[in-house]
Amino acid sequence: MADISRSQVLFVYYNPHPSHKAFAESIKADFWSYNRYIKRNIYPKMIKIFVNGALIPDYDVYLTEGGAPLIPVAIKKLASINKSRKALKNVNLISDHTFIMMEHTPPEMRGQYGSSTNFAHKFASKYIDGAIAVSNFAKETAELFVDGPIRVAHPFIEEDLYQRLSSLAPKLQKNIVMSVGSGTYKGMDILLDAFKKVRNEVPDSELYIIGGGHPERWNETKGVHVEGHVSDLIPYFNSASLFVQSSRADTFPVSSLESLRAGVPTMVTDKTGTKEVVSELGTEFVRRVDEGDIAEGILRYFDLEEEKRLALSNKAKIISKKFNKAEMCHRFKSEFEALLNEI
Repeated sequence: MADISRSQVLFVYYNPHPSHKAFAESIKADFWSYNRYIKRNIYPKMIKIFVNGALIPDYDVYLTEGGAPLIPVAIKKLASINKSRKALKNVNLISDHTFIMMEHTPPEMRGQYGSSTNFAHKFASKYIDGAIAVSNFAKETAELFVDGPIRVAHPFIEEDLYQRLSSLAPKLQKNIVMSVGSGTYKGMDILLDAFKKVRNEVPDSELYIIGGGHPERWNETKGVHVEGHVSDLIPYFNSASLFVQSSRADTFPVSSLESLRAGVPTMVTDKTGTKEVVSELGTEFVRRVDEGDIAEGILRYFDLEEEKRLALSNKAKIISKKFNKAEMCHRFKSEFEALLNEI
């Protein structure tokens, strides 16, 4: 039986999310970048992976963030098998779409997650002893590839923003949709096409897309505002009447928690981990990854009277209350300790 107080834990990260960083700190883990050595691109990728894996320092337990560190830590485990020391444990924090892509890679994402990448992750997943997933959706997908036990601990809203969002009372009268995110997996192109259908039915509707990397030409669509990266989301949450997360594959996007905390009714796809939270607003707030179905959901919401919108806003505040740092870090630490005892 493992004892966290006596185990050395190394958090092997890629680019640590604030929640994951706090999780690692809650168990007093040391920190290590999976790509610490020979970062320069003149070296072949596999050489860098092997060197970085071989040079990871010796620890009892490795907490690996997402898919990037899996191969180096698998190499570390293989190199340590014949050493006269107790076997090291690899606990994966299932926090990105690695396992979702291994099950099914959408055509739009095959450039990033090709067959060789998925094969390498499938190989490395055999060296995972146990895992903590950031959502039930992430857990269910990973169970296809991970033999060890998997527990669930959710991320949180950062403390300062949590307090600011808690005091908001958004203006729900207008038909304004908001979404936050960058990258193909966020499905903003799907939302754009859905909004075009909505705009045909509701001429005064507007869509605010926040996040970098989106085509400027999207601004040419009537009612669409591509805002790029913004430093403060509060004014947008305060003006929005609906938040939509149209992701193709998303384990637990905190932006959709933030919208709930702001009191903005929130809609997500069935490939988004926060669906387990959002569904408490009603099953109609979980849509398929399909522009027509998303458009239908938005139109149904826009058809609601202000009184009903306000009731949903109040409910959003209630169901998002637990996603604070103290509560979620306590949950993570408890799940991590229990997992060590299982493996």
